[in-house]
Amino acid sequence: MKPVAFLLVLAGIFLLFYPHVNEWMADSRQAELLEQWETAEASQVNTRAGRDYEELEHIFEQEETEEAPEPPPPESPEGKTETVGVLRIPAIEAELPVAEDASAAALEVAAGHLAGTAALGAKGNSAVAAHRSHTYGRMFNRLNEVEKGDAIEVETKSGTYFYTVFQTKVVDPSDTSVLRQDTNGKKVITLITCSPMKNPVNRLIVQGKLNE
Repeated sequence: MKPVAFLLVLAGIFLLFYPHVNEWMADSRQAELLEQWETAEASQVNTRAGRDYEELEHIFEQEETEEAPEPPPPESPEGKTETVGVLRIPAIEAELPVAEDASAAALEVAAGHLAGTAALGAKGNSAVAAHRSHTYGRMFNRLNEVEKGDAIEVETKSGTYFYTVFQTKVVDPSDTSVLRQDTNGKKVITLITCSPMKNPVNRLIVQGKLNE
């Protein structure tokens, strides 16, 4: 085959496959950019949630009074802490409002949803923290009595969600794995409190999966 003819054949092959090669390169770059976005987003969420989780160590260190009066639930107007739902655990007769932050002020009157974790009832891992009051039956005082198979009910403006407890454990305060969002498409709620009640050095964790 003459050189000119050979070059023409190569040119024809190149023109034939160029759109496919170009498309493949574009798809690869698109996938790379999506992966970068998802990685960055996941990192941001974990960082935000991790900061809230670390802050709990200081909040839980604050001793609660023995006979503190029952305070009113948090309100939303004019920058006040917003109530996003009500958490109920029938097995321990617990019912408390859930605030849309886990600040010290919010946790004085409610459970707090950790920023950076999934919204209540949404896909992913929704983390909610609360104190263990010295007054029996208040806040997460009896959370240690919750067992696998018990029910957790969360009422929000968008609906009421029913979870079933699948795991309870005690972890080190530095263990942020309980906040992981990769739940294989499941909707998980993670309840967090101190352990033990006095001089808390660990975290008591109760996790439930949404009944679907």
